[in-house]
Amino acid sequence: MAVILGLNCYKHDAAAALLINGKLVAAAEEERFRRIKHYADYPEKSVDYVLESASISPSEIDHVAFYMLPGLVMRENILHSRHYLLKNGGLYFLLSQLNGAKKMRSIETVIRSHLGISLKARVNFVEHHIAHADAACYCSGFESAAVLTMDGVGERDTSMLASFTPAGMEIHSFSRFPNSPGIYYSAVTKHLGFMPDNDEYKIMGLSSYGEPEFLDTFRRIISSSRGRIHLDTKLLDIHMGVHSANFSKEVQKTIGPPRMPGTEITSLHMNIACSAQKALEEVGLSLAGYLRKVSGMDRLVISGGVGLNCVMNGLIEKESGFDETFPLPASHDAGTSIGAAVHIHRKNYPEIPLVPPPGMYLGPEYSEEEIREALEMARLGWSRPDDLADRTAELIEQGKVVGLFNGRMEFGPRALGNRSILADPRRADMKDIVNRVVKHRESFRPFCPSCLEQKAHEYFEGCTVAGYMNKTYSVLPEKISDIPSVTHIDGTARVQTVTRNINPFYYDVIESFFRRTGVPVILNTSFNVKGEPIVTTPVDAVRCFYGTGIDVLVMPPFLLIKDPGERN
Repeated sequence: MAVILGLNCYKHDAAAALLINGKLVAAAEEERFRRIKHYADYPEKSVDYVLESASISPSEIDHVAFYMLPGLVMRENILHSRHYLLKNGGLYFLLSQLNGAKKMRSIETVIRSHLGISLKARVNFVEHHIAHADAACYCSGFESAAVLTMDGVGERDTSMLASFTPAGMEIHSFSRFPNSPGIYYSAVTKHLGFMPDNDEYKIMGLSSYGEPEFLDTFRRIISSSRGRIHLDTKLLDIHMGVHSANFSKEVQKTIGPPRMPGTEITSLHMNIACSAQKALEEVGLSLAGYLRKVSGMDRLVISGGVGLNCVMNGLIEKESGFDETFPLPASHDAGTSIGAAVHIHRKNYPEIPLVPPPGMYLGPEYSEEEIREALEMARLGWSRPDDLADRTAELIEQGKVVGLFNGRMEFGPRALGNRSILADPRRADMKDIVNRVVKHRESFRPFCPSCLEQKAHEYFEGCTVAGYMNKTYSVLPEKISDIPSVTHIDGTARVQTVTRNINPFYYDVIESFFRRTGVPVILNTSFNVKGEPIVTTPVDAVRCFYGTGIDVLVMPPFLLIKDPGERN
């Protein structure tokens, strides 16, 4: 038996994944257990979960795979130390980076302290962008594919263009720090008054409200040619990292000073977001186009934190020349726990074929007894409808906001129907209702349409299969009035297509809604509130249900409905 534990930690989005005989049996992000978004420390609870879920003892682990080469991280930071030391606060940043690398180097000691002396596994270190790439190739199920990774920075690389075949990975080009698309986008996030390395998705949503007034300026800051990214550090001091990079005085004369958090968002800020987003899209499309020529491949996989930019992904799918694209659903660093494990499997067990996961439902699930115990502890009443999926659809049709807690938790930042909040997409006011009384978040943030896969082409231009809501599509003009609450201001939507074989209960809810309304689409957003991770346990779900304006809680086979006056 080949048992490989994959890990990432000490940077952000700590996670663990378990690969047994080439099959991904479990994966989870530590933030879900700790209830701290982007938790970065050692993922003890995630490791415990993946081992317990598969009934694997520490002594049965053959290899531990870690997502980074800490020695290279330390060397690269020392190499760039002159940039840190010349800046106010730079010494502190340098020391924090070196301390992070030191913690990574001690990961074997930490693992053995956690799992005990019975652990005999070898600890293997895998290069960061290789881990991103291997995760995407494996989860795509493609036998061969072109590979595009883009992020803030790994050890030193910020992007990689490669070809993957059964014979291995051939790297065509790469970009190195400080030429970073991820830190560039984080700097925009910070300039617009949001939290860098956390709120980048808000900039993507806000960009649709603006005009590309400053596109020429952002094109000067970030560009690409022949498969490499170039960033002008005279215009953006990227050496200071995600939280401290600032635009130059010259740039600020054009786009204005940073917005203070909590102040009004104006058309100026919308135009900055739009311009910065389009400049990033141009870089991504340029890299993908170059990769299409040099690889000769028809399929493309995308990974790295920038691979969560679904607007860019949709453009690449539409215009790069590839027949099929697969952005990894867990493109952020959590996904490298999978990729590191896969890389070590390929290296050590080439005779054992890898089995791609059918979906990203890889987290914990809870039995009917465990759910009932949580409800009894909270002293809640419930019912057990004969056809819970149809009853759920009926309540959504009636305008109720529904929390759905079902089966295994999703791995990655998107809720895919197992830890989701659902509502009626036909109501134009539903977007504002969910944002205001449930999610407690900004009004410009869009929601996802979950659609029966066989009906997707009737609502979304060019959409056939999009199981992970990581690509945007234009809503067909004649359908916008049917689904206004999931159509963004620019006429696009971040689509999730749903099939019965991947998620039977969720499919049945949407199909029942379709039978009742003629619309095969439901509004879907993650089951959490602003600032908190997606719910993990039944207790998390109950707490979120009663702490927000959610009207209905569905926890198969149980149904809970608030009294009409209880919406917060």
